[in-house]
Amino acid sequence: MTFAVFLTPHPILLSFHKIHHIVTLYSCCFIMSKSYQEPSDLLKRLFLPPKNPSLSLSSDLEWLVICEEPPLPSIELLAKPEEKLAGIRFDPHLLTPSRMDYATSLTIQHMSTGEQQELELPANSEGIRYIRFHPSKPLFVFSSKVKDKLFLELYKCELLNSKWSMKKIDPLQDRRMNFINGCAYQFTSDGSSLLVHAVPEDWPTEPPKEPVSTGPAIQCVQKNARKAPGRTYQDLLRNQHDEAKLKFFLTTQLWKIDMEDDETGSTAPQLIPQCGNGYIFQSLRCSPCGRFLLVQLTTDFSYSVPFRRFGKDIEIWDLQSTNKILVQSLPVDDEIPLSYDACSRHARSFHFHPCEDHMLIFAQALDGGDPENDPVDGERDGIYTQRILVEQQTKEWTLGDTTKLVGLEWRYDDLEFCESGLAMIDEYRWKDRLERKWILQPNGGTKRLLWERSWEDRYASPGAPLTRRGPRNQYFIVQPTPTSMYMKGAGASPLGDRPFLDRLDFGDESSTTTTRLWRCKAPVEGELDATKEVGGQLPTDRHDVFESFICLLHDNVSFMISRESKTTPRNYYLTKLSSEEEIQLTQFAHPQPDLLGVSKELVHYKRKDGVDLTANLYLPPNYDQTPRPTLFWAYPREFKDGKAAGQVKGSKHKFVSASWASPIHWAAKGWAIMDDFALPVIGEGDAQPNDTFIDQIVMGATAAVEYAKSRGVCDPNRCAVGGHSYGSFMTAHLLSHTSLFAAGIGRSGAFNRTLTPMSFQSEDRSIWEAPDTYITMSPLMHVKKYSKQERVGKLLLIHGEDDENSGTHPMQSERYFSALKAFGIESRLVMLPHERHSYRARESILHMAWEQDNWLSSLEEQKDAAP
Repeated sequence: MTFAVFLTPHPILLSFHKIHHIVTLYSCCFIMSKSYQEPSDLLKRLFLPPKNPSLSLSSDLEWLVICEEPPLPSIELLAKPEEKLAGIRFDPHLLTPSRMDYATSLTIQHMSTGEQQELELPANSEGIRYIRFHPSKPLFVFSSKVKDKLFLELYKCELLNSKWSMKKIDPLQDRRMNFINGCAYQFTSDGSSLLVHAVPEDWPTEPPKEPVSTGPAIQCVQKNARKAPGRTYQDLLRNQHDEAKLKFFLTTQLWKIDMEDDETGSTAPQLIPQCGNGYIFQSLRCSPCGRFLLVQLTTDFSYSVPFRRFGKDIEIWDLQSTNKILVQSLPVDDEIPLSYDACSRHARSFHFHPCEDHMLIFAQALDGGDPENDPVDGERDGIYTQRILVEQQTKEWTLGDTTKLVGLEWRYDDLEFCESGLAMIDEYRWKDRLERKWILQPNGGTKRLLWERSWEDRYASPGAPLTRRGPRNQYFIVQPTPTSMYMKGAGASPLGDRPFLDRLDFGDESSTTTTRLWRCKAPVEGELDATKEVGGQLPTDRHDVFESFICLLHDNVSFMISRESKTTPRNYYLTKLSSEEEIQLTQFAHPQPDLLGVSKELVHYKRKDGVDLTANLYLPPNYDQTPRPTLFWAYPREFKDGKAAGQVKGSKHKFVSASWASPIHWAAKGWAIMDDFALPVIGEGDAQPNDTFIDQIVMGATAAVEYAKSRGVCDPNRCAVGGHSYGSFMTAHLLSHTSLFAAGIGRSGAFNRTLTPMSFQSEDRSIWEAPDTYITMSPLMHVKKYSKQERVGKLLLIHGEDDENSGTHPMQSERYFSALKAFGIESRLVMLPHERHSYRARESILHMAWEQDNWLSSLEEQKDAAP
């Protein structure tokens, strides 16, 4: 039974007979509920825009695959049976992640000519999913959902005689592919075969039946055990029945399908003999030569950590024989310290060296993964290689000795290679937000520091190496010369983000030189720095648009960008570094024409302590310069650098559109919107940001309201504040500690930090290390203060009943609402059936819009009300 609860007469009571399936709590008088609600036609159009097609690029970057995707799914999709095991949620019948929808059309477009070919989907298809491209040929495969059946079929599309043709891959016959743990198939690196995960032959058709009782579920900590802190994960295994179900659903066999058709048009699939009756695979990688597989096989289960941290065996399998070798056997990884400078004490990040035919690379913590331990010879992480030794005559093979490639003073982050064997290796130190990038000579020679910097400083970011897929399905850094590489970045600046493409030359051992090759067009207004423009010269052709770099084609001259403006949606173009010539690849229409006329401005102001702040100010169409009800929407972020906290992020020239989670819809209704108003929480030096969290967000919110008032766009008597997740948490604090807002909207938030005792958000201390911070940062502890504010803002709480996020269990909103109710604070709790942390169903999102609109409507009506 579902119900709504009210304290005082409310307009919603007039339509109580329409309410259904939404658990709504509002004060204290019970009403039966009967149906979802829908907002006004204007909001309905805004919340249900057509969805832009998805785009996929072929491996050779010559072809663009365009797929139309359906709008929001029905609640019926979300209500379908779902299993929740070991942190994985999946459809037990389709053997896919749950709640998947499918593309309903397939068009292939040549990048250079723009020529298109629309392919008709299979006659029995409800839609397609999981497009995967051949590493070196104009060919791709996809899965098709069979109409009215719980089954996906496999197809391939290939360019033959200048036309694309589609064909079902018959060798699978009735074997069911398993997508629960990712796409069920992948090409071998040489492209000769497709590897497919399928349900084992002669596997039971039904999962283990749940017994009346499995007996006590017992966990224990042995004497002298290592410390094993863990976050508040959801959907963990609970008992032996869960273990049996996990084995049933995730066990697969691996099959190899020859992609070269024989005379009969198909080739029988071959079972990879090493997999026997099946394993629970965690990952699968193919060596660049195409002969060997690097597999991670689940061995030990856990009731305290999710699937990815289960015990595993790392093995090498030979596709040319039945041989396999155990590389390492790793236990359950449940002993990682909470610090973000911590990592597993076991070997991690296994992959093949992309420049070698068959060499392994992996990382190993030298300090036990704990930053509280001393480094070993000044190093915390080591990167190691291990070669597969193949005897040329017999083709027999063994695994060679482990060799140290390089040691790192900080924690290993990433390793990327050039085709020459040159490598770029990244390390980081979380406690002060610093990162380093090194050039590493082939085969573990000397390393050279490229930079050491704070990743919070967006203005000074050099970007990241541009990578591109090679013919053996490996990604490489793109090098125009042996001593240079391309870099791409967001191009943050005081005028907003202006993405760029650079060439970084490092031939001089003592310095590097950067040449800017392309940058997003400069806005019409604002001062520019010539040294950061193309050719070192100020541009004369300036436009108020936002452009992003997408990819560089293989000629290293042609490249793909996207372009948008405040009134023009994002579309894609093919252009060249050497000329202004361009080809428009897409022509997507405005999905929300009701937002035309909404103005957007990036505004600047200061906190009372001098920290620079920004916000995106949206004003309604035909704005008449009068104060409006104003909705403030934000998400707090932590910083170690006060100057970095004040840097501009985003661009005011991006297309004005609104996702389901956005507050911008209300600008079309006449509201002023201060979206993404900056709420930095700063802790410089040894100070921890969260120790002064409340004081800092109050300063930030006060500055935002004062700015909007000074502009004359905001009626201070009619201010509302809202946010999702951490923004919901913020909303509760601002209502508890200020009288700035008459109303609040908090979606899918957390309000009691004692329920997340092993760290949360960017806080990496436990409640036992920082008890005062945890208590003070819990809005639940401030409800009495909330009730005594000069103006007690009312609060709308919305939460998905199936929220999977580790820190925002639905109980958080339920308990907080109970506290609000205890103090008589005007509030409303809406629990959305079947919804997770982000909402998906058409009915849910329209009902959310209706709830928010009704909640804010009183501020539209109270123009002359006093605070």
